[in-house]
Amino acid sequence: MSPSPFRRILCLSTLIAALGAAPTPVLAGPPPAPVKAAKAPKKGDLNFDLPIQEFALANGLRVYVVEDHSTPGFNMTLAYNVGSRDEEAQRTGFAHLFEHMMFEGSKNVPPMGHLTFVQRVGGNNNAFTTYDVTAYYNNLPSQYLELGLWLESDRLRSLEITDDNFENQRKAVKEEKAMRVDNVPYAGAFQDFLSEAWTGSGYGHSTIGSLEDLEAAQTADVQAFFNKYYTPNNVTLVFVGDVSVGELQPLMERYFGDIPRGPERPPSPPTAIDRKKPLEKVVGDPLAQQAIFAIGWHTVGENHPDRYALDLLGNILLTGESARIPKILQDEKKLVAFAGGGHLTLLEAGLLFAQAMPLPTANFDAIKQVVREEIEKLQKKGISPRELQKAINNQVMETVSTLATNQGRAMSIAMGALHHGDPKRVLTDLEKYQQVTPKDIQRVATEYLGTWLTLEIQPKAGT
Repeated sequence: MSPSPFRRILCLSTLIAALGAAPTPVLAGPPPAPVKAAKAPKKGDLNFDLPIQEFALANGLRVYVVEDHSTPGFNMTLAYNVGSRDEEAQRTGFAHLFEHMMFEGSKNVPPMGHLTFVQRVGGNNNAFTTYDVTAYYNNLPSQYLELGLWLESDRLRSLEITDDNFENQRKAVKEEKAMRVDNVPYAGAFQDFLSEAWTGSGYGHSTIGSLEDLEAAQTADVQAFFNKYYTPNNVTLVFVGDVSVGELQPLMERYFGDIPRGPERPPSPPTAIDRKKPLEKVVGDPLAQQAIFAIGWHTVGENHPDRYALDLLGNILLTGESARIPKILQDEKKLVAFAGGGHLTLLEAGLLFAQAMPLPTANFDAIKQVVREEIEKLQKKGISPRELQKAINNQVMETVSTLATNQGRAMSIAMGALHHGDPKRVLTDLEKYQQVTPKDIQRVATEYLGTWLTLEIQPKAGT
């Protein structure tokens, strides 16, 4: 059974709002068509591939292409290697600001012209910012390949960063924060909780940043950020769909080849999170109608070998109504209206989390006791091979669903190439999941689920 609309809304308003700024409110495309269930590949028997071709320009821009002529359209994704973790102290919010600024016009394109041109030919586009990346994408009919190239190259070459444009988008960020954080139940408390949990790293502030920092910023600061990170050698460009490498290579040279290479990207700030330090917060939220509880445990970043076992552990314990903890809390003990969670990973940090909305008769201590007992049970007795295979199957089906769309494939390739040097990282991950054993699950549960981070959000009378 699929989650209820309320449950989906609540998860989005808390975790997504807390972990990354929502996409810039430009035109979003329709949801992908449902993917038919398929038998999960067995170990060593992955029966699908990504036929990626790649090339690079002299200025450092890397291009990855998957030709798929089954439909007359393509996705074009640009992933810039900059996220909120790269921002300097007292200059937070710049990565997310550029998600807006990039639609403010360039030398040959008026403000919001990028959006207008794409819409007029039946396409759609959008952008998003996370702690680790800022990405832009366009879905276009095949015959408008050069339109996409022209639009993206023009704003990379000559983005209009003026006092007026900066002020317009500074106001837009304020409005977005008011709409998506300040006036959304639980969202601000979750952001503060995560920021405190990840103190000691660039993840120690929210993606949307500080409005005080944006207020203090000058247009020259914004231009400097653009010059540092928006360069051809700091972006990965992916095409998936009805395109060909033979056609693309000369066009890429024509539109992007003369953009000068930028300075080498400075290293991201070091991560020194104290993963052994417990955290316990109780917060009153005047917007909340009901309490909500969250429990987290520090884990690892995306490149750590334990990440795969932790992903599957999160699935077994928390993901879906048939997972161990939601089933006990909701169905057996009837302590909560819903419960769920999973494993969230960033490049250099991770959090295995549980969240639950208690029924009026339940309290946090009772819920924590259930979670504690189930973790201890898993640590002592482990899991069955069947339970592990179910989690692996879920991971495979999520990947199949992602790769069923041009946009999903392009984004997966971009993230793998940009951050891991492996454009097929999404398939590499599947192979790693299939190598996880029940003993690995038991080991990571014992190693990582020790130090608790807890958040209790209670309704509070309005101020």
